[in-house]
Amino acid sequence: MIQKNHGMVVTVASLAAFVTAPSMVDYAASKAAAVSFHEGLTAELVSLYKAPKVRTVLMCQGYTNTALFKGFHAGDGFAQYQLAPETVAEDIAKAVLSGRSANLVLPRNNFTILGLRGWPLFMQLSLRGNLTKLMKNWQGRQVVQPSEASGDLSESKSYEKVEK
Repeated sequence: MIQKNHGMVVTVASLAAFVTAPSMVDYAASKAAAVSFHEGLTAELVSLYKAPKVRTVLMCQGYTNTALFKGFHAGDGFAQYQLAPETVAEDIAKAVLSGRSANLVLPRNNFTILGLRGWPLFMQLSLRGNLTKLMKNWQGRQVVQPSEASGDLSESKSYEKVEK
């Protein structure tokens, strides 16, 4: 892509990159890393690699109806609501087909969340602390190694998916 100065890099992150809910710290941290990688790559493509026509698209979506979010609070139905995976995919496809770089947020009215880190600390802590209600019935999936499930940490085997 760099040699041809043409292409598209799509990063799927999450609004969790900006608002970390209790019980999902590992997930949110991985999404924050994805956003940082995306931002750095976007800058490097232009400034270091002189490839401004390699476009980048970042998707930061909210609660999406997947197995990961089983039992997650559905939101208020107005500002916070469950997204269908197809809705997220459609917005990404539209951005890719436009041929332009884009930073996407779904639901669209949650764009202000991206500025959360600029809020006073007491407001950030209050908001994040109130997110515990979202996680009250959360039963999302996690990956556990068989050796961890049996308590024998001496073996390192392949991963298997188990319900929490």
